[in-house]
Parts: sequence; structure tokens; C-alpha cells
Amino acid sequence: MSLAAGAAVGPPPGMRVRLSSNESPFGPSPAAVAAASQALAEAHRYPDDASAALRAAIAAEEGLHPEQVAVGNGSAALLMDLIPERCAGQADAEVVAFERSFVVYRLAARNAGARYLEVATGGPAVGDRPGYQRDVEALLAAVTDRTRVVVVDNPANPTAAHVTGAALRHLADGLPDHVTLIVDEAYHHFATGQDGYARVGALGLEHPHLAVLTTFSKAYALAGLRVGALLGPAELVAATDGRRPRFNLTAPAQAAAIASLADTDHLAVTVEGTVAGRERLSAGLAALGVPHSAGLANFVTVELGTDAGPVVAAFAEQGIGVRALQPYGLHEQVRITVGTPEEVEAVLTAAASVLAEVPSRE
Repeated sequence: MSLAAGAAVGPPPGMRVRLSSNESPFGPSPAAVAAASQALAEAHRYPDDASAALRAAIAAEEGLHPEQVAVGNGSAALLMDLIPERCAGQADAEVVAFERSFVVYRLAARNAGARYLEVATGGPAVGDRPGYQRDVEALLAAVTDRTRVVVVDNPANPTAAHVTGAALRHLADGLPDHVTLIVDEAYHHFATGQDGYARVGALGLEHPHLAVLTTFSKAYALAGLRVGALLGPAELVAATDGRRPRFNLTAPAQAAAIASLADTDHLAVTVEGTVAGRERLSAGLAALGVPHSAGLANFVTVELGTDAGPVVAAFAEQGIGVRALQPYGLHEQVRITVGTPEEVEAVLTAAASVLAEVPSRE
């Protein structure tokens, strides 16, 4: 990644309201902060390389055995190991995903030397109809003997689309055994029980090569500590875990993640606040006549009908950072993360002027 590309990943500097990186505005659990602080006092010691206590805690939370769990430096690092591992040994391997999926899938396929194939989705949001709707039949139609991985971000970043539990079941049932199905559930806390969404674990899918990614960056608000988890069959998990660097999770990160799992009250407050903020942000944009996809994550994808650059700059002039989506081929869209109630009101106040003349408005 170039320096220019790296700069595009983080929030714009100097923003008083940071709504560009899908971070949680509600902060981590106080118990997680205390646990990380306590672990920091032992910073002269190496962390547990196996992250055994954390893997056991995640396994208990997910109803799995510890050998069915691996942890990594965020789910992105796990993907960068998992996809190459599943493509290893086949020179013409293919990875299939929906267009405009999370960019790390493309990067991992590149590192695997695999061909990355995207299947089309629906068009952008129009009026009150959300955009980028997905049909798993398109994924199934793209599978060949060369396909080694089908990967689905559910809900999707940055388009906010999702596939239902019924659609996921149909996809898993239709994939041949030589294909690994990866479902990225980074935003599942904000989606479960809504609009037909269901987690893989709740569906009881029986495909032999089924992997799930989760993260502590979103609902658990540990983005700065970088903790992700891979859930799947023990053999797949072990093979992927064998590719990671040693001591890949710091002791404070492990301690904070374990404490976060135990603090269900803080998680509930975060999820409830995020869903409420998403609904308020969507309602405010609708009142302005701006088409958007509210989805089931912690952000809203906004249609502009014009180049996003000046819009991002106009928000920044008011101290509000939002995300342009050019790396995804979305040149006339921005993504706005759900903030605190005050931050949501601030971005809506700014939007009344910033978005007043965008061509997408009704």
C-alpha cells in the first residue's frame, strides 16, 4: 500500500466529528479498559502466543470448541491468511465475491495469486429504495472447478446490503464441497433479528468448508487494539492459524477482548445506541430527500449523483469527517458512520446545507 493509499484509510485529520471509519462512538467497556491497563503492567512479558484464554472465551460465546477458533490482529489479518491458505496448491485458483465487497478480499486474493471475480449487484439507492441488493444465485452461477473461495460480507461494507438467512442457506447448500464459503460477520451485532438477517451459527449450515469472521472493532469498540476471530472446522482453523506471526495479539488486547465478552450490559447499550442512531440518521436524510442505504450495520451509504470529493471537503470544512468510496468504484457516494446522538444531529445539520444541491435529491 502506498503512502497515499494509507492516508486514505484513516480519518481526515483535525475532524471534531469522526464519522469516516465505522468506529464505535460509545467507546470500549470500562471493564475492558481496566483489564488492558492491568495487563500493560506486565508489558515486559510476552503475551500468550496461543491466546488460549481468549479463544476459550470466544468458543464459549459461540457454542464452539476452542480448536474451532483462531484469533488475529483484526479480522483483516485473518482474511489475509485464510484466503491464501484455501487457495494454496492451485495455480489457477479463483475467489468469488459480490462487487464492491470489503476491499481486503481482493487484497487477500492478490496475495494468494488467485483470480478475483466479482458478480454484479443491484444499482444504487433511489427514492426510499435501498441500493446494491444481492442475489446469491449470481455467486452460484460464477462458481467453476477453479473456484476455491466464495466470500460474503454480511452485512456488507461499504454498500450496507445484506443477504437473508434463507439466502445464505441456499448458497451453502448450492456450493460444491471443493469451495470454502467465508462469511464475514463484522457487523452482526447491529443486524441480528432484523430484515431476515441471521448469523451462520444460528442457521446450522452443513457445508464442510464454512468459515466465519468476527471482530472486536465494531460493537466491542476495540478498533485500536485489533482483535478478530475466525470460526470454523478445526482443520481449517489450524491450517490458517499456522500462517500467522508469533505473538500476534498483545496481552492488553487479549485481556480487553475477554473482558468485553463478559460485559453484556455495555454491549447492549452500544448496540441499542447504534441502531437508534442509524434510524435517526436515515430518517434525517430521508427528510432532506437524499437517497441512501441505511442497511443493518453502523453506517449509512449516501447517494449524491455528483462527485463525492467536494462533498467530503464541504463536510470537513464543518469539522465532520465522512468517507469517500472511490476505491470501491463508488465515485458519487459517501459513507457516514453512526455517531453519538449529538454527532448524528451535527452531521444532519451540516447535511442540510452540504447536500442541499446534490442531484440525487428528490
